[in-house]
Amino acid sequence: MTIIGISKVDPQKWLQTPTGEEEIFDDDTMTQPGWVPDTILGGIALRPFINNLYWNFNGFDQGSHFSNEVPKRTLRNGLCLSVLLVSTTTIIPILIATGATDIEQADWKAGTFALAGAEIGGRWLGTLIVVASGISLLATFISGMSADSLQLQGMADRGQLPSIFRSRSPHDTPTYALILGLFVVVLMLPLPFGFIVELSNFSYCISIIIEFLAFAQLRIRRGDGTMLRKTVYALLLIAPMLFNIAVLMLASYATYIYGACASALGALLILTTVSDSSSL
Repeated sequence: MTIIGISKVDPQKWLQTPTGEEEIFDDDTMTQPGWVPDTILGGIALRPFINNLYWNFNGFDQGSHFSNEVPKRTLRNGLCLSVLLVSTTTIIPILIATGATDIEQADWKAGTFALAGAEIGGRWLGTLIVVASGISLLATFISGMSADSLQLQGMADRGQLPSIFRSRSPHDTPTYALILGLFVVVLMLPLPFGFIVELSNFSYCISIIIEFLAFAQLRIRRGDGTMLRKTVYALLLIAPMLFNIAVLMLASYATYIYGACASALGALLILTTVSDSSSL
């Protein structure tokens, strides 16, 4: 699509703004009431926009879950190349699809990318995009399940979760951790996609804030670096911390209830694990 459509791109289309008073989304779950009222800026509903934008960029730290499974050099090279690969294969096709087609902003919804490919290169290209999207979604699901299961196993190895999650199959995969991840996925299947995005973002924001606080504790407060280095670390944390707090504030009341229940369940698991460890 990039090769065929690059000659058809009109850069002026990238600068177009919504023409209506409010951008229409195909998922009304993103407009549920929350602590912060719905805000429209330049014809764009900020809450769905920020949640979808954040959802497309979260998960960057999951590569660390494979740190004990692959050599350090392989992990480092893989992380660096993945940033370049994911960024280019996301931004460039979006620029081509928005700049080389006549699809209006209000018409963009699930499946529109395939329509853009068909308009640029023909029906065969649109079909190829659908097939490629299916393969990509399957690969994303497998990689996500792998990363989450290894995280559960790692926490169990450190005594932070029940020891059952330490069990591995004959293929050296964390069996019960994978089963738990699959159970959570099946549990969320009936939910609208927009609501799943918000739940995912909310959970990820909490985990990232905890990671940032741990980094501040280890590298800034207890670290042996110079004052200049500690100051740079602190300044680098300000922007992402504020953005994560903003995403949390944009959540709906239903998501707050989910966050409270998930936090309570996590605290219960930790207390149960500590109690079991003390009794041994």
